Amino acid sequence: MLFMIIIHVQTYFANARVMDTWFAGFNDFNGGIPAAPVFMFLLGIGINYTRNNNPALMAMRGVGLLCTAYLLNFVRGFVPYAIRSYCTADIDYLYRGFDALMSVDILQFSGLAMLLFALFHKLRASNLSIALTAVLFSVWNIVLLPLQSDSLAASALSGLLWGSHANSFFPFLTWVFYPIAGYLFGSLLIRCTNKRLLYALSGLTAALVFFGGSYLMSHLELQQGSETAYYHHIVTDNIIYTGGVILELAILSFIAPFIPKSLQNIAGRLSKNVTSLYCIQWVLITWLTLVIPINGLDMAWYVALVIAIIVLSDSAATLYAQWQATEAVRQMSTLALILAGTLIFAMITVTALPDIWRVLRTP
Repeated sequence: MLFMIIIHVQTYFANARVMDTWFAGFNDFNGGIPAAPVFMFLLGIGINYTRNNNPALMAMRGVGLLCTAYLLNFVRGFVPYAIRSYCTADIDYLYRGFDALMSVDILQFSGLAMLLFALFHKLRASNLSIALTAVLFSVWNIVLLPLQSDSLAASALSGLLWGSHANSFFPFLTWVFYPIAGYLFGSLLIRCTNKRLLYALSGLTAALVFFGGSYLMSHLELQQGSETAYYHHIVTDNIIYTGGVILELAILSFIAPFIPKSLQNIAGRLSKNVTSLYCIQWVLITWLTLVIPINGLDMAWYVALVIAIIVLSDSAATLYAQWQATEAVRQMSTLALILAGTLIFAMITVTALPDIWRVLRTP
C-alpha cells in the first residue's frame, strides 16, 4: 500500500529531474508487481481465511465496493476537474472530469472480483473449475482487447470487463487472474501443515517462472512498452507477475519473524484500513493538484509530500475506523457526510482558488 501511495504522488508531482533518478526507477518497479498484483493475490488468499464467506454477504461487499469506487471517482476526479473548469473558464477540464468519473480503477475491479467469488461459493465450485474459469477469462481477454471504444458511455461499461479504453486501468478480464491464483494458493496454504516447506518450494518455482519468463519476454522483445500495456496485459504477463508475487511472499515469510513488532503492527493497521486509506490518499493527491503544480516538485519537496500524505491518510483512515465503531455511525449516513463535505470544500475552493493561484504565481 505504501508503494502505491509513493508511485501515485510521484506520477502527479515529481519533476523531470526526480523522474530521471534511481529512486524514481525503484518506485516505478515497486509500484508495479509488488503493488496491485500482490494486493489482488492477497485478496484471493484472504477469502480462504475470512469468516464472512456467506455468498450473500460477499455479494453485498462487492456491490458496496462498486458504489465506493464511483463515489471516489466523483470526489477525487470529477469535482476537482469541475472546479478547475469553473476557475479557468475552460470546458475541456469538465470533459476530463466526466472521463475521470467513468474510469475503471482497482476498487471497481475488487467489487467485481468479490461478486465472482460470491458466485463461486454459491455454486460450491471446485478448485479445478475455478482454475478453468481463469483460463477461460484469459482467452476472452485476448479476444476482446483489440476492441477499443472512444465513446464515454460504451467504454465505461466495456472498460469494466476488458481494456477497451485508456481510462480502464484495472479491467476485470486482465486482472482477475491474480485473485483466482491467490485463492488457489490460499486453499493449499490453509491445509498445509509445513508452511515453511511450501513457501520454500513455491518460492523456488516462482523464481524460475518470474526470472525465466522475464528474460524470455525481453529476449523476444515482447516486454511492455507503455503504462497502458501494463494495465491491459495478457495471460503470459499474468503468469510471470504471479511468479513475482509468490516469490515476494515467500521471501517475506522467511524475514517476517525478524521484523520488529512495531512495524508489524503498522502493517496490520494499514492492511485493516486498506480501502479507506486508498480512497483518502487519492482525494488528497487529486485535490492538491489544484494548488501544487503537476510534475513541479523537486526531490526534497516530493519526499516531504509523500511523507505528509502517508501520515495524513493513515491518521484519517484510523479515525474513520474508530468512528465506524461508535454508535454515532448508526445515526448518520456516511454517504451523506462525504457528499456534504465535498460540496462545502468545493465551494470554499472555488471561492479561494483564484487568490491562491495569484499568490503562487507572484515572484
